[in-house]
Amino acid sequence: MNLLEIQEKAVPQLRTLLHKEPEGISSIEKTNEGWKVLCEVLDKKSIPETYDLLKVYEFMLDKEAKVTSFKLLKKIRRGDVGDSN
Repeated sequence: MNLLEIQEKAVPQLRTLLHKEPEGISSIEKTNEGWKVLCEVLDKKSIPETYDLLKVYEFMLDKEAKVTSFKLLKKIRRGDVGDSN
């Protein structure tokens, strides 16, 4: 499976699990068990948009691209630059 196929299979599952529309996929990595996907989701809309609060989730997928687990990694502001780890 290529990255586009993983994204196409992952996004509908993410929507269902989070009950929200993903803002974007920030990474997809192949693992020994399948795939790791990082996804950003709008948590709180603000004005201006640079103050929007986003949640970053990690999703683990098996080799068939079915979600096996997910967890919230962090919350960030849309306008933040760089890694806040």
